[in-house]
Formats: sequence, structure tokens, C-alpha cells
Amino acid sequence: MPRAPKSQKDPNAPKRPLSTFFLFSQDERPKIKKENPSLSVSDIAKVIGERWRAIGDDKKRHYEERARQEKER
Repeated sequence: MPRAPKSQKDPNAPKRPLSTFFLFSQDERPKIKKENPSLSVSDIAKVIGERWRAIGDDKKRHYEERARQEKER
């Protein structure tokens, strides 16, 4: 059975806004990489996940506000 052709994405389409976790990841990834330069990409992702679960609601609110601003763009 032949595959259906892939639909082409519009290169001019607006990008989706980043989620709270991805905004947090953008901030944390360079810090983790600097602290542990030998970690693999998957290990860095695990550390980011652990840190995300460990931070308090007040810190998460900061990222929720940034995500809301991303959506408004």
C-alpha cells in the first residue's frame, strides 16, 4: 500500500508559542551544560525534568506568565 504524500508546511506560518516547560528548559539547559559538560542530551533532559518537578508554584508562575505573553504574540 503506497504512502500518502506528506503535506508541505507553510514556511511563513507563525510558530507555535512555547509551553511553560519549554521556556524553563531554555533557561536551565545552558546552566546544566555548564555544570556538567559531559552529560548526554537525554541526561540533560532528565535533569531538567527533575528540576521542573522540584521548583515551587511561585517559580512556575513566572514561566506561566512568560508562556501567556508568548501566546499573545
